[in-house]
Amino acid sequence: MNEFSRFISGVIRAHAVADVRNAHAITIFAPTNDALAGGARSVIIDRLFPMVDGNREADPVLAPAAFRAHVVQGRHDSAALGRAGELMTDAGTPLQLRQENGVLSVLVGGERMARVTRADIPCSNGVIHAIDAPLIR
Repeated sequence: MNEFSRFISGVIRAHAVADVRNAHAITIFAPTNDALAGGARSVIIDRLFPMVDGNREADPVLAPAAFRAHVVQGRHDSAALGRAGELMTDAGTPLQLRQENGVLSVLVGGERMARVTRADIPCSNGVIHAIDAPLIR
């Protein structure tokens, strides 16, 4: 899953690997490397999801919270997401899910934060959905 290497590196550096491994069934909205590159929020993103080849550690307080903002308990495939309406992240943030013209969007606080660019990537204890932007403001 090379397209998620920066997100995965952030999970490792935030010491959240055990959270993923020990989860019974989870859904992860994983921003791709392109989603984490550049943009107006790049300084914040670099503190949460440092570059893979860099030596910077993830922020010890904010990075785990940022990771949990991308995780929902339960295995929710794309069909279920289209019907879900709203799900609560592990960070306590409600995500609104909207499907229009075959595109699934993830909204936080009524504001569109990301689109699902690739859905239903299986993993051993859940499902991953690739998104085009991080779910942080």
